[in-house]
Amino acid sequence: MNNDKLMVLLQNHLARYPHSEIMDVYKLLHQATFGPGHLIANKKAAREWLDQEISLLVASDQEPLFENIHPDGAMVRAHLRPYLTQNGKIGLLLDAFTRSAEQVKVNTDIFQQRWQVFEAACQSKQAWTQKFNLRELALFGRMRCQEGWPAVHHSPAYETAYHPHYRVLTRSEAEELCKKLKVEFEVV
Repeated sequence: MNNDKLMVLLQNHLARYPHSEIMDVYKLLHQATFGPGHLIANKKAAREWLDQEISLLVASDQEPLFENIHPDGAMVRAHLRPYLTQNGKIGLLLDAFTRSAEQVKVNTDIFQQRWQVFEAACQSKQAWTQKFNLRELALFGRMRCQEGWPAVHHSPAYETAYHPHYRVLTRSEAEELCKKLKVEFEVV
């Protein structure tokens, strides 16, 4: 694992989303490691959830269509509002989402290593030491480890500041989706 690339990912994410809390960084690392797998227990339910979420959104290009969430660029968030501006079909997105979940191999050791890199960075980087309470960080990590590294929601602060609506895709599925939409694949 390349810690330098992970640090760049974390720095970029925290610069883009300064209201991120510990659980938001955890969610980023979780998605980078496990992809969307925790959300695809039932494709019909996933479709209903996606339909409901999209019904509440207004199309907008105020955020990127794709955002990198992986140290090597292998996983992205596909933001729903800009997807709607591309006249994206829900079925195409759901299929890419489902295939992405099938492609990801679960490896809790990799996740634990990534989390430890983040914890170590918080102890050594002055800006992060001030941003994240080290006791809370250690407790949060221990609790999630005991629970088997489960998926979590974004923090209320993150939800309020950014109103996130996206689906996690592998980069290859995002690239294929762009071909079907006839739009250029760009990722920030």
